[in-house]
Amino acid sequence: MSGDEAGRALLGQGAVIIWNDVVPDGRDQFYAWHDKEHIPERLSLPGFRRGRRFIRPGHSPEWLTIYEADDLSVVSSPAYLERLNSPTPATVSSLKYFRNTSRAVCRLVYSVGASSGGHVLALRMSVPTAQQDAMSAYFATRAFPLALSATGVVACHLFVADGTASFTHTAESSTRQFDVPSCVVLAEATTEMAAAGARSVLETDELRRLGVNVREDAAVYALEICRLSLEAA
Repeated sequence: MSGDEAGRALLGQGAVIIWNDVVPDGRDQFYAWHDKEHIPERLSLPGFRRGRRFIRPGHSPEWLTIYEADDLSVVSSPAYLERLNSPTPATVSSLKYFRNTSRAVCRLVYSVGASSGGHVLALRMSVPTAQQDAMSAYFATRAFPLALSATGVVACHLFVADGTASFTHTAESSTRQFDVPSCVVLAEATTEMAAAGARSVLETDELRRLGVNVREDAAVYALEICRLSLEAA
């Protein structure tokens, strides 16, 4: 569902969103693997459109990675699961250095804005199932339009995690512990200040009255790498 008929900041209706830290001894290996192997490998799978990695130095979790795909079926497809069940040696080795990991296989619920930003405010949330529709309406009709009216904020997105797809046991998932946030909000902006300012508009008393809990470690991340698939290029 999109609130912007003129264009889309996201390249699809499905996503895999990952937060993680890396222990100091594994940082060099993480960059070599993630830049040159992992992101290209994921984007070689049918239906994957774009991979972006962001960083917040000194924050935990330090990295945020977003893989955009055509729809939820792509990020739970047999081709994707086959890759997760056949991790490369570098993948197995690199994931051993991961700490404080969240991973959500998501469907896009609502998106507004036609541009991608170099800074992203990322909110991990839990919400009672009975309040999901009210939460979606809150973001679509009030919070997102208000956030987007601020200078520098160029897009806002609401995702809901698919529990079955997120918790599917694979050879890769067994290499590390992770949690799954039930919902994710991303606000993309051209400046760090604009992205940070969006939090006060998105996370309000009205949202809390709906029973939505936003993790205190929400943060603004800066873009490190962006790669398009051949399908999207």
